[in-house]
Amino acid sequence: MPGLQFVQEQTGAAVLGIDVRDERQAASDFVRDRGVTFDSIFDPPGRALARLSGYPRNTVPSTLVLDKQHRVAAVFLTVVRVPELMPLVQRLQAESPSPA
Repeated sequence: MPGLQFVQEQTGAAVLGIDVRDERQAASDFVRDRGVTFDSIFDPPGRALARLSGYPRNTVPSTLVLDKQHRVAAVFLTVVRVPELMPLVQRLQAESPSPA
């Protein structure tokens, strides 16, 4: 999570966490202790992830990266590292959005 925080701070990318495994207090403590400032959803039943068809909801942690059209551009099914994520986010930010 510190890596996601860093990428958000450096790029201004929107980041959203979805906590599906912790108790509410443990999740709050984790966010506070690590100085996480991006939004996070507390969702132990996994309702938010259930809406994503074809996505392996049992793999935690995992990271989805969306492009400007909100399509999945990459999936990481392990802890994502800044050197992997930063170039991808920068490339996606540089792309022109498709015409509507």
